[in-house]
Amino acid sequence: MNHVDRISSGLPRLAAAAMLMVSGLCARAADPQHWPHLEAQQDPEVEAFVEALLERMTLEHKIGQIIQAEIQYVTPEEVHEFGLGSVLNGGGSFPGRDREAPVAAWSELAADFHAAALQPGPEGRPAIPLLWGTDAVHGHSNVRGATVFPHNIGLGAARDASLVEAIARATAAEVAATGIDWNFAPTLAVARDLRWGRTYESFSSDPELVSALGRAAVIGLQGSMDGDWLAPGRVLATAKHFVADGGTRDGIDQGDTQLNERDLVAIHGYPYEAALEAGAQTVMASFSSWNGKKMHGHRYLLTDALKGRMGFDGFVVGDWNGHGQLPGCTVTDCVEALEAGVDMFMVPEAWREFRTNMIAHARNGRLSLERLDDAVRRILRVKKRAGLFDRRIEGGRALPDPEAHAQLARRAVRQSLVLLKNNGRALPIDPRGRILVVGEGADDIGKQSGGWTLDWQGVTGINESFPRGQSIHEGIAEQVAAAGGKVHRGESGADDFAPDAVIAVIGEDPYAEGRGDRTTLEYQSGAKSDLALLKRLARLEAPVVTVFLSGRPLWVNPEINQSDAFVAAWLPGTEGGGVADVVLGDGNGGPRFQPTGRLPFAWPAEPEAGPDGEIAVLFDFGHGLEYGEGPDLPRLPETGLTPGVDAAENASTMAAFDGAARAPWRLVLHQRGVPEVVLDGQSGGTDALRIEPTDRHLQGDARRAIWTGEGPAALALAAPAPQDLSGLLERGAALAFDLRLEAEAPDDLALAIECGESCSGGVALAPAMEAWETGRWQRIGVDLGCFAEAGADLARVTRIFTLATGEPLELSFADVQIEPGAADTATLRCPR
Repeated sequence: MNHVDRISSGLPRLAAAAMLMVSGLCARAADPQHWPHLEAQQDPEVEAFVEALLERMTLEHKIGQIIQAEIQYVTPEEVHEFGLGSVLNGGGSFPGRDREAPVAAWSELAADFHAAALQPGPEGRPAIPLLWGTDAVHGHSNVRGATVFPHNIGLGAARDASLVEAIARATAAEVAATGIDWNFAPTLAVARDLRWGRTYESFSSDPELVSALGRAAVIGLQGSMDGDWLAPGRVLATAKHFVADGGTRDGIDQGDTQLNERDLVAIHGYPYEAALEAGAQTVMASFSSWNGKKMHGHRYLLTDALKGRMGFDGFVVGDWNGHGQLPGCTVTDCVEALEAGVDMFMVPEAWREFRTNMIAHARNGRLSLERLDDAVRRILRVKKRAGLFDRRIEGGRALPDPEAHAQLARRAVRQSLVLLKNNGRALPIDPRGRILVVGEGADDIGKQSGGWTLDWQGVTGINESFPRGQSIHEGIAEQVAAAGGKVHRGESGADDFAPDAVIAVIGEDPYAEGRGDRTTLEYQSGAKSDLALLKRLARLEAPVVTVFLSGRPLWVNPEINQSDAFVAAWLPGTEGGGVADVVLGDGNGGPRFQPTGRLPFAWPAEPEAGPDGEIAVLFDFGHGLEYGEGPDLPRLPETGLTPGVDAAENASTMAAFDGAARAPWRLVLHQRGVPEVVLDGQSGGTDALRIEPTDRHLQGDARRAIWTGEGPAALALAAPAPQDLSGLLERGAALAFDLRLEAEAPDDLALAIECGESCSGGVALAPAMEAWETGRWQRIGVDLGCFAEAGADLARVTRIFTLATGEPLELSFADVQIEPGAADTATLRCPR
């Protein structure tokens, strides 16, 4: 077994276990000599083929090849008409917008796109195959029934390159089975600040460990360059996000990494050398900046360093509308990114306008035709190397080897678990006894899988969407039943059950980029519901084992103190039985499997981090116990614990929707005579109202609502129990949100707050929007007093932001908040 921990035992050569604080920004001109020197190995036959094809292409066809559109916003017919080079499906995007879409539906849509691309164009335009890209970052996790593997942070804890390669190989097989040929993985981020919401996509804070596992992932996806490289059943890999996405100041997603060039190369550039040597054919540019300059516009790094010094002759793909963040650019117009080195533009929705503008710039001389040819040449080269000109891409009707892949995932879960505390030898638990299982994460496959699972930001509470998956509770119950023991689920009846041991599965709810960023490392800061649960369990006088689900190490000293044993389980995916394999014994007093995982990041001793991510360390990088090891862990200090607060009374604002509904609110759709639809993901709907993701500031941070006119329908943010917002009324609060009308608002468009059956208060919105321009975002605020005056009882609110109409309408909304003190300046005000 190829264990990478031999490389990184003790203190890593290039990175301290505690997040390294780097100072001294570049004081001299950039120097490509800092970067490793690699030389591309090109096949003369491939190059001749590409050049001959390039000569036959029109300007319009070349522009088409540098465009990547999202499958909800492009048709196969348009791919053919405009000669587009690629499509993608974003997280939470499915054929026919159907989350339950079977494998056959994916394959059929892929076949339609591929067939359209291969039809000869007008006037002898050559047929060029299409690339379809997808984010299969921990298995083909956007597809129902796929095996969801542990996220990279868990694989970093396992430290087994052969395991990572096998997982990437299995992922490639499942991606290929749906007719898709390109995976936006692996992530090579060296995360240096645990507050970053994408930490779980990073294998480790150690560049050497990231390099070794990233190389294994590239080989698993594409095959070995001296073997079955890019053969059928393999898919293109993407080394991302170039470069230093994991080093931003304060851990802010898409922020600024402030480093001198030597440290940039030694830390964040380090894994790319191994990935390119392994044959990675595409590199994705990062949303982030280096010393204030955005990567999508960084010619020195993309062209001089990556393509020049490092010899990369594949193509650079932009991230989701990332080019639109450059100064002077918009989503639909950005020559600067092409000049900097972006070869293919991810323009999910606005690709038509982008195409029109780029053609105009090519004709008027602003866009270099030489640089355009270079970009297209790189794209054609990769397509030829991938065999797309030589064989048809065909999916199937089922995912391959589901049992073998499930067993592989279960093995990965076992190897990823890190035991941090085991006082009194609480683990392993005898499966012949009486075991109580509690916690919100115990029976929720979505929660245990994390972000990028059936949706960009992840899902919760829908185990039925994982037909082959097993929750942690189910895995425990299966093994305990086989051993003759008994399991009880939940606190209710726990005293009468009189357990011999308690397993509490707690942790973070799913999140992805943007939404996952934190300002503190304290778990459940100010609202310690899981700590309260652990304290209640003490009355049972049974050992408490906490299984902690998280996308990063967090400050959990209070929770550790309330536990006899504490296991960092990361985000294990669909094989919850792998947790049971380790925490349950063999029935004879011994373990079935030892916990062999080791921390891929240092674990924080305090809740706050410094601006460069530096932390006080509780458990070092590489720490992890096995059964029978070490003395009991003494009680940990709890200084820094945030006092509990009443959000409604003390928050400066109450966020209700900021890319996703915020607890306790959930986005729901209501149509008369139809069961209410709860949107756990980004999209869904009824005959009368459909919701889909769109962008305001960031990818997917807004929703587009489309009323079809098939009868009255409403969307709302609903709470599972009545909420008392009367204190906010007294503080002069307003309900505020961003809105973009895609068409003129109908007269019956209304906004309401509801408070149970036959209790609501609403206002007409159309009069306030008479002068609004369509297609333009605007902020609107409504005095809470207006809802109260119209009949809403704000002491028992069940729904806020209820938008309703019976007419056809399309609008987008974002950033829904209740803002204290905003009533006097609100768009709609009412006398008090």
